[in-house]
Amino acid sequence: MIKIEVCVHCDTIEHTIISAAAACEGGASTIELCHDMANDGLTPSHACIHAARENFTRPGLMVMIRPRPGDFHYSAADLLKMEQQIDMAAECGADGVVYGLLQQEGELALIPLRRLLQRSKKHHLAVTFHRAFDALRQPAPALEQLIDLGVDRILTSGTKWGSGRNALAGLASIGERVERAGDRIDIVVGGGVTPANAAQIVASLSSKRKCFSLHAYSGVQKDGVTNADLVRALCAAANS
Repeated sequence: MIKIEVCVHCDTIEHTIISAAAACEGGASTIELCHDMANDGLTPSHACIHAARENFTRPGLMVMIRPRPGDFHYSAADLLKMEQQIDMAAECGADGVVYGLLQQEGELALIPLRRLLQRSKKHHLAVTFHRAFDALRQPAPALEQLIDLGVDRILTSGTKWGSGRNALAGLASIGERVERAGDRIDIVVGGGVTPANAAQIVASLSSKRKCFSLHAYSGVQKDGVTNADLVRALCAAANS
């Protein structure tokens, strides 16, 4: 079974409740909870995490940990705030957290990443390395490093971060990453995933018989919130 993750935009408590409940009803295995999607997703508030937890009633609540918009190069003050946000997510009942840290040169920021992983694992939280992966200078060795560090999932479109291209354009790169990862880490395919293109994405990857899942945002939205029927359609298309 191909698992589906839905990105839930928690711009308001009301929208968080509607979207989290719709994702759950539609059959999503996980949700990624983000604030301020105009800036590619920031850490949600305590209240929004609580609202999502109450309405996504199975395991799989993943909380974005990103303290500010912009790049993925974090200061000591940023890292302290991220640790506090990881603690908050755990206290609110999250099942996992989502973050990504890079050096200026486009390599993994290994020392601070280990620090955040230690904090996350202390709370028994699953860890997803987000689409900062697509900003890496050399993704292949970084994938091995993330596996060695104990990261659970990697979100990627297979295209360069900021290029505006979607997962369909990145299928060749995604396929290479899925093949390399094997069953050691879950490759989460995101970037323009919809019920209309899910079957094509899955067909291009399923012959590898490896571990991957799909991540959707606007492709399962209607009137600015997650729609249960569209989530259901995505689940069906991915598993047809």
